[in-house]
Amino acid sequence: MQTFKTFINEEHGNPMHIEVDSDVLMNNKDAMNADFDRLTAMPYQNSIVFYNQLRATLERYGMIIPPGATRHFLNFDGELSFKLGDGPLYLYVVFNTHKNNKLEGYAQVVDEEELQKLMDAEDPREEEEDEEEGEEGEEEEGEEEDEEEEMEDDEDEMGNNEKYRKRDSDAGDTSEY
Repeated sequence: MQTFKTFINEEHGNPMHIEVDSDVLMNNKDAMNADFDRLTAMPYQNSIVFYNQLRATLERYGMIIPPGATRHFLNFDGELSFKLGDGPLYLYVVFNTHKNNKLEGYAQVVDEEELQKLMDAEDPREEEEDEEEGEEGEEEEGEEEDEEEEMEDDEDEMGNNEKYRKRDSDAGDTSEY
């Protein structure tokens, strides 16, 4: 008699491997990447919403993310790669939560060489933005950075106790008005 844990491990196999027919994958790689580009163009409320959108896109192409992979999406930030079938392709997924509590994600079907390049890079969206900013001009960039730094400095100077302290208006004291 085998234990429950052994049964689950045998049933689901490697949580970072997605079963897929290699012909379907090769025929739909470009369409999948276009869907992932549309999917990751907007920020998300949290990582679970991003995960569900990613999962739904993959299911349209007959790919099921293994249940063991769900736990990797319960973090604020993550960088994952899934082996797609027995072929040379991988699904690369990265997501991170910003200070405004919005999650940005990126997903693409890539080969092993592209995967290594993406895993070694800091953030694929930052590389694209750096290229675009270099073309626009440095004057606008300097002004935007100054405004962002001022806002961050104000938030940093205010501790959590100051941000969330009880104010007189919250206490129901109307004598100050």
